[in-house]
Amino acid sequence: FQEVIYDEYLMTMIHLAEKLMESYALALGLTEDYFAPMVNKRAVISRLAYYPPPPFEQNDDQMSCGVHSDQTGVTLLAQLDGTNGLQVKNSLDEWIDAVPIPGTLVVNIGDLIERWSNGHFKATKHRVILRPGQERYSAIAFHMPNYYTKIESCIKGEAPKYVPVITGDFVLKRESLFYGPDEDWVEHEKNVENTEHYFTKIQNSK
Repeated sequence: FQEVIYDEYLMTMIHLAEKLMESYALALGLTEDYFAPMVNKRAVISRLAYYPPPPFEQNDDQMSCGVHSDQTGVTLLAQLDGTNGLQVKNSLDEWIDAVPIPGTLVVNIGDLIERWSNGHFKATKHRVILRPGQERYSAIAFHMPNYYTKIESCIKGEAPKYVPVITGDFVLKRESLFYGPDEDWVEHEKNVENTEHYFTKIQNSK
């Protein structure tokens, strides 16, 4: 099982994310390999997500997963069971269904890419709303820049819209805001060596 997950699924997601980063660089007028030295640690956090059936009709105030954007670079999401429920906010500020399409992945831009691109790419706001009796399964791969990478605008000739941040500091701060500062994992990860180990779940072995 571990061999299948690592060798097949995770490495496929890593290679896809790296190709997407090359595409983003070209779209921003940069060289194709601009981001490569800053994502070469192949940092990926992955999880399988299960949303149980809600006992009531959900709405804007009660959701299976609340409104958020990912603090990642790129998120790759497989909607495993073909169940609707994921919604994304479009450029008109409307919620639309991300209808599962067999053989495809959902690609979310994360907060770090929005900051890196100086807002040219927008982090995807999304949520999960299910109907009573409806459950949902998904597999998620969060692809990150290297832990110590400084995220600042890569757009020349534009005033920066965001304060520069260090990838690892930014991600861990966001995690602590989500889970709360008193969680055991926060205490465990205060050591820099430990935090880098936590953050870089999968590294290039070369």
